[in-house]
Amino acid sequence: MVRRKKEEVSASFHFLLRATTGARGNQIIVPISITEFEALFKKMQSQREFDKTNEADIDRLRLRNEAPLSNLKMENPRIITGTFLASYWGHAYDNTHKGRISADSVNLRPFHFVLYLAEGGRLYVGCQYLGLYGGYEPLKKTLTGMMPVSKEIQSRSIRLGASYYRNAQPKEIRVDIANRSRSLTSRSSTGGKMMIALSRADKDDPMVERVRSHILPLFGKKQGDIKKAVAAFMNQSEVVAIADEDVLNCTVLAEMNGKQATIHMFENGLHATKFPINVPVDEEGHPANKETCKAILDVLNSHVIQVMEDV
Repeated sequence: MVRRKKEEVSASFHFLLRATTGARGNQIIVPISITEFEALFKKMQSQREFDKTNEADIDRLRLRNEAPLSNLKMENPRIITGTFLASYWGHAYDNTHKGRISADSVNLRPFHFVLYLAEGGRLYVGCQYLGLYGGYEPLKKTLTGMMPVSKEIQSRSIRLGASYYRNAQPKEIRVDIANRSRSLTSRSSTGGKMMIALSRADKDDPMVERVRSHILPLFGKKQGDIKKAVAAFMNQSEVVAIADEDVLNCTVLAEMNGKQATIHMFENGLHATKFPINVPVDEEGHPANKETCKAILDVLNSHVIQVMEDV
């Protein structure tokens, strides 16, 4: 039996805020109240079920404006936990058990989430991912659509700065570069792009400190600054000579507090940082709701709230 690859379980964090327009056209932030939070929970509980044999309901899933909710629980007046199903369709493929899966069929994957209403009236959303799968957008649309003031709700993604990774111990750095550059061995360029990975020989490898000192502190900064630092780092490696503009992507694999972390240096600023959460997966390849929500809350308390509530 082939052992299944264990995908990295992670979580992204966002917050919803209520904003109205004042008499002078200025934006006024109105805290979301405990009463509104409770009303949201009741609305979530009363969500109309999806009939997977009904084409109209299947279209509801295809549009991704609403995600099926389950495992809903109000842990306390400020915390709601649950599970949502993210839908995927539009790409036919072959399955070894089921045969051909059509492009029109809808595939549903479960992901867990946490809602936390802060004292200041921000509604934090912690959303689980599994490897490359997951998705905040359908959950956001579901939540905002269930709030009576949905037109006033705005979403913000949370990207913490480099301080989150200050204790990271780099193991490998992977850099995608445009293949316009000429290697030091004078091979000709073939066009396209190539990936170069540099791994540490041991924990005392000078590469570790160079990545910690010159690459990770730029996390969350402008892409131009990151490209310049990455190009300078790679040019010291005697592997390839590259210009700043040739750097397309950079990923650092590291250890953080005994756990594996993947740090995407060029992650789109419109999306939240994904935080690794160390939870086991079952024989179906999914983590359990209780353990996942607890891990999401731990990260929310230790890394998100203490930063965001001070700004």
